[in-house]
Amino acid sequence: MKKLILITSLFIAVHSHAQIDNLSNLSAEWMRIGARNAATNGTDIAVYNPAGLTQLEGGLHINFSNQSLFRKPSHSYDLGLGEGEKSFSQSGSDPFLPELYFSYNKNSWAFFGGAYISGGGATINYPNGSLTTDLIALQVIQSAGGAYLNVMNPSLKANSMYMTLMGGAAFSASKTVSFSVSMRNIMAANKTEGGMTLTASPFDLPDQPLVIKYDENANGIGVTMGINIKCNEKLNLAGRYESQVKLDFETKQITDDFGITTDGQMNRRDLPALAAFGAAYQISNMIRSYFDFTYYFQENANWGLSSMATNEQPLSSLAGNVYNLGAGIECNISPKFTTSIGGGYSKFMYTNKEGYYTRIGSFEVMQDNNANINTGFSYQATKKMKVNAGYMHTFWAKDQTITALLAQPLDVNVKVNNSLNAIALGVEIGF
Repeated sequence: MKKLILITSLFIAVHSHAQIDNLSNLSAEWMRIGARNAATNGTDIAVYNPAGLTQLEGGLHINFSNQSLFRKPSHSYDLGLGEGEKSFSQSGSDPFLPELYFSYNKNSWAFFGGAYISGGGATINYPNGSLTTDLIALQVIQSAGGAYLNVMNPSLKANSMYMTLMGGAAFSASKTVSFSVSMRNIMAANKTEGGMTLTASPFDLPDQPLVIKYDENANGIGVTMGINIKCNEKLNLAGRYESQVKLDFETKQITDDFGITTDGQMNRRDLPALAAFGAAYQISNMIRSYFDFTYYFQENANWGLSSMATNEQPLSSLAGNVYNLGAGIECNISPKFTTSIGGGYSKFMYTNKEGYYTRIGSFEVMQDNNANINTGFSYQATKKMKVNAGYMHTFWAKDQTITALLAQPLDVNVKVNNSLNAIALGVEIGF
């Protein structure tokens, strides 16, 4: 299997929304409006505007929500081997993506924490194969030296989950300004499995199943600092900085008939730093508007190297940085019922998109510029309990074509598409 040199890893980072690694959909409140960086009206701001938590009433506040994701990435291509164009798409959904936040407020202080998914949170599932399995199949057949002429039953499945525990404190230095600092412990886990069966032996050899299954785990700590400025009764400004988190993934090999993985091997994939800013403005007694800007410093992160097809350059440099713009409005229909609508746009500033896509699994996920629309409502069920419900649709430009350099010398054009529908339901409780 020495000729499998181009396939260095089956690792796939699975992400549900706009960014390559960092998630922005972290609560039902965000899901229904798409902009929370300057919000001060919910405990979920522990991850969006932690310094703004001092604006909550005294006592204990708990926020819990769950998201369900329905993603449809797909890709099609013709390897030029007489098989014609082949198409593959994602199968299944991701029904559980929970988040839990709390804040205890007393006097000028807010002590807060949470458990949530800061990256990943979804599953890639190609039960009938994909570009990745086709490329591996070509090299497996070549390595078989004529003993087998074809493969059957290819499959690929992977998931990624960045479980995050967070805790910190916010302090109101005056009626206008408050500050926050918190720590995050990220426990990242990636699981990959796939396989195929060698068949059509001219020597009447029995079909040979090949399986790969392995886990990768990493742990890292980061810090978050925030500031909230209540300019007046109408305007609120906020900002936060999340430090880069070093993540060294250690491979735990379970089964590898391909000879691709090494048990105990370390692979670096940091969670990038980000800077986020927001503004909230009370337009009238009924309507409040929100504006967000978030910038992800991906180029500074260590993501390892690209394949030999792009001279083993740093993957993060090929990817470039990412920024996200968001805006939304809330309308108080009644003292108990509030509707909201919003949206956003994410810009991927690739320096070499085709080079980045040499990373195995990129075509199965599709990571590119996209826009999202959000809507939903909140209902004050009781004096102490509020229910939030949100819906988001994310869409990408149709039929984008990217050259698959990782198929050298068979470089082919791959047509990629993607869409996402997501729903969220949450509850906010105060004591």
